[in-house]
Amino acid sequence: MAAPRVVGVNEYATRKGRHYGTVLVDIEIRRPIDLLPDREASSLAAWLAERPGIEVICRDHAPFFAEGAAAGTPQAVQVADRWHLWHNLSEAAERAVAQHRNCLRELVRAAHGPEPEPAPEEEPSGSPWPTGHRFADRTRARHAALLEAGHSRRLIQRQLGMTWRTVKQLADAAAPEELFTGQWQNRPSALDDYKPYLDDRWNEGFTNA
Repeated sequence: MAAPRVVGVNEYATRKGRHYGTVLVDIEIRRPIDLLPDREASSLAAWLAERPGIEVICRDHAPFFAEGAAAGTPQAVQVADRWHLWHNLSEAAERAVAQHRNCLRELVRAAHGPEPEPAPEEEPSGSPWPTGHRFADRTRARHAALLEAGHSRRLIQRQLGMTWRTVKQLADAAAPEELFTGQWQNRPSALDDYKPYLDDRWNEGFTNA
């Protein structure tokens, strides 16, 4: 085998986290050419010193590889490998974006124009649950179905898949708003600020947590 001109140096694990060696690759033919039992600078330097024709060493940022390359082939040029170049670039880009995220928000806001003025708030109704609330709409629909069915409560229970107690509550209520009692009253909740977002997600079909 011809002496390599461009050599890649990296580590490999015989037992991850415990024992590592060094793999040497001929970059021009893209094939491994040797394995060293450790990743000591002295081992790499001795291997390189036996091959004076090496011109370029492609390695990562490990200090022991840098020391070994400098000692074994001081005439060779040391370069970073392609993977670490892309990895370092992506990390630098991520840090830059994170540092300037406020500037990016301003650019997006300017590109989309001024935000529309919020719609005027509707007058509060007598119902403790507004239209568009999932529980309120579902309860109103059940109430209407019960009134339109015109059948016995037992038959309605089977048709709508409700419990007997639910059918009785719906039948006895003169208006849907009478059903919003107890835990369903409009009491303050830690979720109040997030209810519009949760309702939007529900309406988009995301019904599973």
